[in-house]
Amino acid sequence: MEEHYQAYFVWKSQGIKKAWCWHVDAHLDIGKTDLNDWKLQLLKDHGDAETARAAGLMGNSYLPWGGLHCGNYLLPAIREGIVGKLTWVIPPDLPEGALLPWARRHLNSWFEMELQEYAGLRQEGERIVGHLLGVPFELGTLESLELPDQPVLMDIDLDYFLREDGSRWWDAEEFQAQVQSVPVLCRTVAYSVMGGFTPDEERVLALPFQAPAKGYQASSLDRLAGLVRCHRYREALDLEVPFDGQEIEVQFLKGTSLQALEQWEEALETWSVLLANPCLPAGGQAYLHGICAELLNSRGRSQQALEHSLKAQRLEPENPLHSFNEAIAREQLDDWRRTEKALRKTIKLSEHLLFGLRARHALSRVYAHTGKDGLANLELKKLAQLDVTGHYRPATMLAPNL
Repeated sequence: MEEHYQAYFVWKSQGIKKAWCWHVDAHLDIGKTDLNDWKLQLLKDHGDAETARAAGLMGNSYLPWGGLHCGNYLLPAIREGIVGKLTWVIPPDLPEGALLPWARRHLNSWFEMELQEYAGLRQEGERIVGHLLGVPFELGTLESLELPDQPVLMDIDLDYFLREDGSRWWDAEEFQAQVQSVPVLCRTVAYSVMGGFTPDEERVLALPFQAPAKGYQASSLDRLAGLVRCHRYREALDLEVPFDGQEIEVQFLKGTSLQALEQWEEALETWSVLLANPCLPAGGQAYLHGICAELLNSRGRSQQALEHSLKAQRLEPENPLHSFNEAIAREQLDDWRRTEKALRKTIKLSEHLLFGLRARHALSRVYAHTGKDGLANLELKKLAQLDVTGHYRPATMLAPNL
């Protein structure tokens, strides 16, 4: 298959339920951006990409919004009960630093983790075990994992075999030889040339899995996406890419490069142009308003940040990030009453998530600033009880009667 999201539809077509998925990939593929509960509910009733696309439920591999794509297909697979257990087989160079702290940070970068699941992650030998989205989960390199003795969904992405620069760190033949004994319920192999994850010439990595090497060839947009994913942002900006009906994708990747290079004004200009595009869907508008609000807050341009955060909330009222951005802007504008209100809303939306800890800490600080010491201490007590990260211990230790 060309794109990894197709595995989800293959599993659905075969009626697979509660299966153990061995996800062999450089990426976790459980994103949540613009794949909210109502889209997930609608997606359940679509058995193929064509009908899902006609219903407006499909995104693409270049943008984080839009619906189902290669970076989030495991979310509906888990929510619908197709995948009942998940093993993420990672390349050995992916972790940075100690394994457990890295795993917690990395998993939370894909989506805001629940407090209980974050706290439940633990290290056993050289692997991480726990639960993710309610299903048993483990993470580790192939060498650190026990090979399954029961049938699994062998879910392979060719970018697993590649370093960040696109060169091989391992051959697919050797991998296949090591997992030959694993019973396979269904095997899928994603080329992932589309989206810039795998160079054209590395399609041959599919041959050991009895998949052809020929097929889709990378476009200039794929080359641009590949440069961005490899953090080669200057080269990405210099690459000339015709719009060819993909103006939003090109501008998003260029804007991402500008922001990564801390060219703030140029990035904001790019986001403004994108937001003015009448073809930009609501999910893209909300995402970009959120980016603008956060960026403008960091630059001290609070009134503009506030405007973007309010627009984002109208589009995504259940996203705590937007009300938090509103709170930061109002705090900088000394509008303390509405800062408190925005933070209380944020906590209500995220009290079971790691993000809720950040909001509760901010609210305690605002209460203290406005002379509401009793309320500030109450929030710190709650924070001390909920803080599974330990990051807020220096702040909560200062509160009396803890």
